Amino acid sequence: MRGKIISSLILFVAAGLALPAIESFKVTGVWVEVSEREFTGTCPHIFTFTGHITANREGTVCYRWVRSDGIAFADHFLTFAAAGSKTVPFTWELGGVMGTFDDCWVKLEIRSPNARTSNPALFDLKCIPRVVLPSYSISGTLESGPEGSKIQECQVRVVLRRIGGATLTKAVELDAAGRGSYTFSGPIIGSGSYRLTVEKIPDTCDPDRYNPCFNGTEPASRSLELSPTNLHAIDQNFTILWDLGWNMDRCW
Repeated sequence: MRGKIISSLILFVAAGLALPAIESFKVTGVWVEVSEREFTGTCPHIFTFTGHITANREGTVCYRWVRSDGIAFADHFLTFAAAGSKTVPFTWELGGVMGTFDDCWVKLEIRSPNARTSNPALFDLKCIPRVVLPSYSISGTLESGPEGSKIQECQVRVVLRRIGGATLTKAVELDAAGRGSYTFSGPIIGSGSYRLTVEKIPDTCDPDRYNPCFNGTEPASRSLELSPTNLHAIDQNFTILWDLGWNMDRCW
C-alpha cells in the first residue's frame, strides 16, 4: 500500500500538477498627483497631494512622504484587506510674503514590504504682495438732552448717503438716558463725499409711558469727506429734538 501512495505522488509531480507557490505580499505600484502644477498669488499657499498605492494581496504597507526641501516625514501604515489600490493625502503650506519657488516636488516612499518610490509630483509657486485695502469708518453719538430718559427705548435711523453712490442705514435704540451711538465701516465705505441724517423709526416708543414727538436733529444733517489721507470721520454727533405730545396721536 505504501508503495502505491509513493508511486501516485511521483506520477502527480511528473505530470506537472504540483500546487502553485503563494506570492508574497508587495506593493506593485505607487504614484503621486498634485492639486495645482503652478500657483501665482498671495502667500502662504497650501498645495494638496494625493498618493496612490497598489498592492497585490492583503497586508500592511509602511510609507512616508518626502519633500524637495529635504524633509522626510514619519512612517505611516496602510492596511490592505485584499489586492487593490488605496489613496493617502498630504499637504504642504509654502511661501512667505514674497518669494519664488521653482521645481518643488513631493514623493511617496514605500518602506515595506518592498522598497519603492513614486514619481516626483512637481509644482511651482510665485508669491505676490498682498494688497491691503484701507479701512474707512464714520461714527458718532446721539444725545437727547436732560429729559432723555423719557424717550428710552425709542429708536431712530441714522442714514448715510454717499454722493453718487449707495445709501446705508443704521437703527439705534436709545438707552436709559436717551443716548445712542453708531458706526459705519467695512468695504462699502471708501473715499468720497457723504451726507448724514437722522430719522425717527415710527411706533418704537412705549405708548403706555409717554407720547414723544420727534422734531428732527441739531444739526439737521452733516456733510463729510473721506480720502486716503482722511480715513475716519469721528464725532459726527447729533442732538435729537423732541417734546411730549399730550393728548395727541402718536408722533414718533
